[in-house]
Amino acid sequence: MAPVGDEGISMTGDGKTIGITASRTKWRGRQVLATGATLALSASLCIGCGSDDGAAGERKPSMVQTAAPIERSGPNSVPVIESIALMPASPAPGRTIKAKAAVVDSDGDRTTVRYVWQDAHGRELGEGRSFDTTGLEPGDRLEVVAVASDGIGESEEYSESISLSEGSIEVALVVIDDSEGTQPGAILEAVVESTDESAGGYDVEYEWLVGDRVVGTDDELDTSSLNVGDRVVLSARFVFDNRATRPVRSPAVVLARGDAPQIVSTPEGGIEGGVFRYQMRATSPESAAELSYEVISGPEGMTVGRSSGLVTWRPGADQRGAFEIEVVAKDQWGSGAAQSFEIRVDGPAAPPASAR
Repeated sequence: MAPVGDEGISMTGDGKTIGITASRTKWRGRQVLATGATLALSASLCIGCGSDDGAAGERKPSMVQTAAPIERSGPNSVPVIESIALMPASPAPGRTIKAKAAVVDSDGDRTTVRYVWQDAHGRELGEGRSFDTTGLEPGDRLEVVAVASDGIGESEEYSESISLSEGSIEVALVVIDDSEGTQPGAILEAVVESTDESAGGYDVEYEWLVGDRVVGTDDELDTSSLNVGDRVVLSARFVFDNRATRPVRSPAVVLARGDAPQIVSTPEGGIEGGVFRYQMRATSPESAAELSYEVISGPEGMTVGRSSGLVTWRPGADQRGAFEIEVVAKDQWGSGAAQSFEIRVDGPAAPPASAR
């Protein structure tokens, strides 16, 4: 076999196969990584092809495509692990612990992380980002060792330790007690239960939410400042000296108008002494309802006490005939009941009331 040129190309004596062997070559200022593979090029002889122009033994060239070399400017920088976060921060035996390494690679290379879990004596217990602590005891100490790789180089080992807690108290239930009603102004109460009702040593942190807005942080919420249609959600978590549980949210309570009041009185009699008087009375099934009264339509000069419900009217000299009256009793949430009746005025107008 005779060498051809200085590029590592060789040709067999039968003229049929050319072998091209790529090699590692250094150029000034950069490094070229060749494919490291041998590419085979075949050539065939055309004998009796039926063409007057083709001669026996004429070589037909073949097209060869080579992979582009992988280029890197300067030496590779290995990744660095800056920290490892363990979740949860204070797990009890039986819980699964998850590790998350914060990795920095100055070259911008994609990195992978290998996690190894060990006991306090360095004995390997498992691999992977998650570790199930079932079978371990409270107080057992675990260490996770992580190494990051960019496919070319590896980081130094980084480790983080954690001890299993005596018990894991979590929020088991969060609901809103709306037994006082769901209309604006009602008091909503928090109901929070733990996975171990006999345990203590923690505080409960409350957040009453309407959308993303926090409207209260106590175990009760006065909804007077809220509106009909607001969706109220309670979020609660347990806070210990060195940790806090994950927050748990309740189902939403939608504030409503509540049941409407009812007018239970009826106008009786007519104009006496030139004055019409009617004492309205209404009730509401809502215990916290505050009722008010209003004249919706009626003759000029007719009034009603907003809180008392007493309707009064002194007809003027030109106010004769039948008058349609409509009054309403309503609560502070906008629910109301209307009542209609008619007053007929005949005869001369009554003298004006004397001043006292």
